[in-house]
Amino acid sequence: MFKQVCTSQWVRRSWLILVITLMTGCTVVPGIRMDHRPDHRFVPEGADAADFDFEVREINADVIRTQDPRVAPALNIGDVRSREQVTDDYEYRVGIGDLLMVVVWEHPDLTNPIGAGTTTELDQLGRLVREDGTMFFPYMGLIDVDGKSVEEIRKIIEIGLEPFVTRPQVDVRVVGFRSKRAYITGEVRDPGALPLEDSPMTVMDAINAASGFSEVADRRRAVLTRGEEQFEIDILNLYATGSGDLLLRDNDVLHIPDNSVNRVFMVGELERQIAVPLKDGRLSLAEAISEVEGLDLSRANTAEIYVIRSTPVRKPDGTVHAVRPEVYRLDARSAPALILADGFELQPRDVVFVSASPLVRFNRVVAQYVPIIQALWQTDRILRD
Repeated sequence: MFKQVCTSQWVRRSWLILVITLMTGCTVVPGIRMDHRPDHRFVPEGADAADFDFEVREINADVIRTQDPRVAPALNIGDVRSREQVTDDYEYRVGIGDLLMVVVWEHPDLTNPIGAGTTTELDQLGRLVREDGTMFFPYMGLIDVDGKSVEEIRKIIEIGLEPFVTRPQVDVRVVGFRSKRAYITGEVRDPGALPLEDSPMTVMDAINAASGFSEVADRRRAVLTRGEEQFEIDILNLYATGSGDLLLRDNDVLHIPDNSVNRVFMVGELERQIAVPLKDGRLSLAEAISEVEGLDLSRANTAEIYVIRSTPVRKPDGTVHAVRPEVYRLDARSAPALILADGFELQPRDVVFVSASPLVRFNRVVAQYVPIIQALWQTDRILRD
């Protein structure tokens, strides 16, 4: 009898402990939640904790105003100039392998390298720039032309012919551009080598020459490799503003990567939890939510829709030391707030997190303890019987 009473008291105490636990259950609710406590910062050892502090910024008209897509970030590639400014002082320089046609007026024997006959073949009309950078011309022998403009070569030939031709009139043009080329690779419709000619070629020209982007091209992150240097170019920003175009040089490689990394991760109380790709490099918060069929309104806390973005923390030498979260919150309890969601531009690798409502968090705690409640109830029944 004494044993039965003790056991019954133990069961009642267990019920009391369980009730207290449930009342404080939101503090131990399973799942993901926003936590602003300082001890939850990702601070590398030896780093200044202040560098990793963050605040939750409300998504409002002021935040959206600072996200003008025309002010997209780009790596330092010199002064931002229009295409006209970029190409204004362009002048083609002759190189090894080029074919030059030299016309000496009233002297067809000097004009045509194979004699006085006529021909339309460029290889016969042109004079080849040899491996040593020289070109042969009658009466003058080998002329050093590598790296010179056609105007400079014209003057050299004109002066050289003066002892043999009265007031020579000379014209020089390149009829075979073979010495210089740039390359475009990656997600364009027609990748390959692009000859550089007397007409300047910029990044925009190269993309057009390659028949444009493929369907999976990352239009925000083109990479231009020039020797040991690399530059990132925001092509969408370039198209939107018309500024920041770059003149391609010999052996430049312009690479258009795919957009496989340009995704936004949707987690929390949503109808679906997936990674949503950016469309043409852009995606608003409202578009991202619609892509996952909206919020789960039976579980979501519409006052707590967060956008979490990583910001690099750099050492004094410029290398990335770690990342600091940058957090934005949208209070969508009022339907007009969705206008703000449509104006908020997401960035690649952003995480959109929708928190659970307080009731849902409590219900989840209860669900964790249902097996224990059932076990205690069964024990109590057995002891009473």
